[in-house]
Amino acid sequence: MGERKCPQKGASGCLSPLYSHAPSLPSPARDPWTVNCSLDGLFPAVEAEVHLTLAEQELHCTPLYGKDSVLATASVKANAEEEGTQQLACVVTLGGQDRKWKENVILYRFPAPNLTLSEPEVSEGTVVTVECEAQAGVVVSLSGLPSGTPAPRAQFQLNASAADHRRSFSCSAALLVAGHLMHKNQTRELRVLYGPRLDQTDCPGNWTWEEGSQQTLRCQAWGNPVPELKCRRKGDDALLPIGDLRPVKREVAGTYLCQARSPRGVVTREVVVNVTCDNILIIILVAVAGILGTVSTAAYLYNRQRKIQKYKLQKAQEAAAMKLNTPATPP
Repeated sequence: MGERKCPQKGASGCLSPLYSHAPSLPSPARDPWTVNCSLDGLFPAVEAEVHLTLAEQELHCTPLYGKDSVLATASVKANAEEEGTQQLACVVTLGGQDRKWKENVILYRFPAPNLTLSEPEVSEGTVVTVECEAQAGVVVSLSGLPSGTPAPRAQFQLNASAADHRRSFSCSAALLVAGHLMHKNQTRELRVLYGPRLDQTDCPGNWTWEEGSQQTLRCQAWGNPVPELKCRRKGDDALLPIGDLRPVKREVAGTYLCQARSPRGVVTREVVVNVTCDNILIIILVAVAGILGTVSTAAYLYNRQRKIQKYKLQKAQEAAAMKLNTPATPP
């Protein structure tokens, strides 16, 4: 349709080429989509009438008038019975003249796939069936299942373990419409109930800290439901502070029994806490002990030597006295 110029002011009206905007892709039935129909070069624009139809059914549209233009917008929601190729048309009338535009659109029905778990929450060790199903003509792919023959249905089974807790399963559905590939997805989450766990990685069995250092005892119990964790020292049941940053005291040393408890069971783990003293203090104690040992040895040797000298002096004095008391032998 070629471009036309409007007559002089005062004429009953004129129409220039029509520009309409409709979906370039197939449109889903039951899902609303918007159609715009616009026309420029109108005079007087406010007298223009716009009609939008789908499958020869009038659509409710709202016109917006500009100085020399009109824009009509309609929200379309087709019925399932209207699936397939339908005609979308726009007619603008002004001063006894019409401008028409027509285009075929493809309406299709494509609901999301139905993804189900035989049970959304199970105990550890339970067999769970994961199934995805869609309408005929749709191809589904299910996470966790190797690709196979294209089909509208897929399923597999798994033996639920603690590692499957909060595992997400997804199903993707694909539908080819008029050369365009459409996709829709669905997801489900599995919850697994399992007893308490305490292992070496999350709760080490041996801790060695230096006295006075800032340390945090980390001991994490796992399980669903989440277990309660307490660590008590053998002998006096003193509680070990877990997860708190604090200075280490020698009083905290000892062997503890860490117990994780939930409605699904109890598990116990032994944890040993060693506290080492400051090296400077050890050096001082060793030095003091060495000095005391040296002084004691010197004192012992001095007293022994003094006693020996005293003993020799005493013997010499006794010998001299005996010599004086002995009478002289006559010639």
